[in-house]
Amino acid sequence: MVTFKNRSVNLVYIHAGLQALVMHGGEAFVFVYLLKAGLSAPVVLLCIAAMFASRMFFRSFVTPVVLRFGLRKTLIVSVIIEGATYLMLPMISTVGPLLIAYLALWAISSSFYWTTYHAYVAQVGNNEHRGTQVSTMEFIGMLTGVGAPLLMSFLLTWFSPWVGFAFIAAMMFLAALPFVFGPEVAILREAEVPQSSKRLARLLLFTDGLRSAGLHFIWLIVLFLTLGSSYAAFGGALALAGATGAVMGLFVGRWIDLGKGVHAARIGYGAMLLSAVAKCFGFSLPWTAVVANTMTTAAWPSYATSFNSQIYNLARQSPCALRFHVVAEGGWDLGMAVGCSLAAALVYAGHGYFWALSVGFVGCVLGYFVLVPTLTTVGEPKAE
Repeated sequence: MVTFKNRSVNLVYIHAGLQALVMHGGEAFVFVYLLKAGLSAPVVLLCIAAMFASRMFFRSFVTPVVLRFGLRKTLIVSVIIEGATYLMLPMISTVGPLLIAYLALWAISSSFYWTTYHAYVAQVGNNEHRGTQVSTMEFIGMLTGVGAPLLMSFLLTWFSPWVGFAFIAAMMFLAALPFVFGPEVAILREAEVPQSSKRLARLLLFTDGLRSAGLHFIWLIVLFLTLGSSYAAFGGALALAGATGAVMGLFVGRWIDLGKGVHAARIGYGAMLLSAVAKCFGFSLPWTAVVANTMTTAAWPSYATSFNSQIYNLARQSPCALRFHVVAEGGWDLGMAVGCSLAAALVYAGHGYFWALSVGFVGCVLGYFVLVPTLTTVGEPKAE
């Protein structure tokens, strides 16, 4: 079976499941926890922007560290440090040194983690089966993400934040194990990614950063506030959306592998744009906000499979997948920093959340017109 024939990718599937549990049960609650601790929405948005902006600096150290210690070892250590950041959260109650230290540590760990992770997946995966492999990762992630928000909302409601975030940290520590048993991936000591590839990588990821700023990070804050700042209601809404997303998009990957990537991208971006409109106009009422949230999660597997499959293929085709992702992830950070900074300014100025959420809509539109041409100029590998 194509889906499970690559042992190295099978190990990535295990990591993806654990990491999704952390993302849906941990990361999704980080900034709403800061809201609950007393920080205002504009301040939280500025924290997000500052964290992602600083990642552009820390990522410049990724390649030298990988060349010194190896891609796999760097990835394992970054996963562990990423888990350790969650142990700092219960100590934060206001803007101060602890918050700054947390944001700095998270910026360092996540800049190393995501860059090395994407480079690793690009190298161990197969271009001719990329769509199937990526859609399987998304399916596993959505499936494990169904119960994660319910569990986290229960832990935060009935126990202390120490219990909830310690559990998330433990899951992230476990997520490092699959890479312990995975292969080492060689990185060339000397390689130069062409300027044309760098520009394309930055632009593609910049558009996705704008989308993520508006439709994920800003949206999580808006959804939490709309649902009365209730962990239980917030967790329930995320779980409902996760259940919907888990059954969507599993077959899109095979469609991409058969050379239908343009059609898959149109479906993914079209569905994401509809959900963006729903969020912009439906955020103020609990039931419409929940519906809009579910629409985005249903659209996500198709969107993510189309987008990530092409990014991994471009990385694999470049002279160095790691250096490609260093550049690409820098574009994503810039999109996130711009989007969240703009949203913070709009909310602080009293313009509400409609225009803040519109950042995600703009990211989707720009992303479509950047990604689709690459599917015809770069090409779409077909399965045998």
